[in-house]
Amino acid sequence: MQIRLAVVGLFCFFLMSSCTKNEDVTLIRFDQQLFLGKSPDSVRALLNRNQAVSQLYFNANGAGNDTALVRDLTNRVNNPALNEFNNQIQAEFGDMADLKKQLAEAFITIKQNFPDFKAPKVATLVTGFLGPDLVVTDSLIVIGIDYFAGPGAKYRPPGQEFPQYILRRYQKEYIVPAIIFAISDKYNAANRSDQTMLADMVYYGKGYVFTKTMLPDVADSLVIGYSDKQLTQTFNAQDVVWAHFIDNQLLYQTSPAIKQRYLNERPFTAEIGQACPGAIGRWLGWRIVGRYHDEHSSVSISELMRNADARMIFEQSGYKGQKE
Repeated sequence: MQIRLAVVGLFCFFLMSSCTKNEDVTLIRFDQQLFLGKSPDSVRALLNRNQAVSQLYFNANGAGNDTALVRDLTNRVNNPALNEFNNQIQAEFGDMADLKKQLAEAFITIKQNFPDFKAPKVATLVTGFLGPDLVVTDSLIVIGIDYFAGPGAKYRPPGQEFPQYILRRYQKEYIVPAIIFAISDKYNAANRSDQTMLADMVYYGKGYVFTKTMLPDVADSLVIGYSDKQLTQTFNAQDVVWAHFIDNQLLYQTSPAIKQRYLNERPFTAEIGQACPGAIGRWLGWRIVGRYHDEHSSVSISELMRNADARMIFEQSGYKGQKE
């Protein structure tokens, strides 16, 4: 197999070069265009020129005719504090060449494994947190880059839904992994009748394996959102985590309230200990699916994603809390 790969290496190089050209990322700098025009007419015209972005991000059909939205955006782009914030964001993100390159490379790999994939357009916005942080569809991705300006930004996402353990992930290096994980959902087959904790764990695990396959050089911490310290501690203590799941018969638990304790975002998993990160069931699912994929190297990523049998994946993974 290694010899065969070496023989076709040159062909693959030219193929990859062709794919890179075909999968070039279309980036719409809505943020820059928005702040260029300060009048209601220019804002309205921008919304009308980019109706798909306007509808997806602002949830407004015919956004240019939405007088309240036009007025709000006009007030915002004329606000001195928001202009200062925007200048800081533009300096942080620059021309976004790195983001485009990372997305293009990921899109190439997705296309190679899932031929029906078509690279979506990407738009960036700065509105002072008027819309969501990130919206991903098959044809369009909209990034509220004001959310991802980093810890040194003049303003940070407001509200109780952004506690510190989540807020620290709002940095630009988390954007592409979050996008690729969202894209994985389209290809992630699931048995809807299986409502067990294990099924949810494996579902998340497949999404993380997909993300790492498409972004092999991205740190695990950026994929799952744990800090490097949390990852190291959790990896070293996974026998303890596993024992908790087995002793408490959690794998086949179907109670939504119990599942939420181990799958939802939390500062830590209190049932195990304060050093155990929240959403530990997702991480454990990643370990199960990752081990299964390692043990079955002939299974392609597309075959893995089509496999909706969580119990089979778990049993054939041989995972029992071991590090290797």
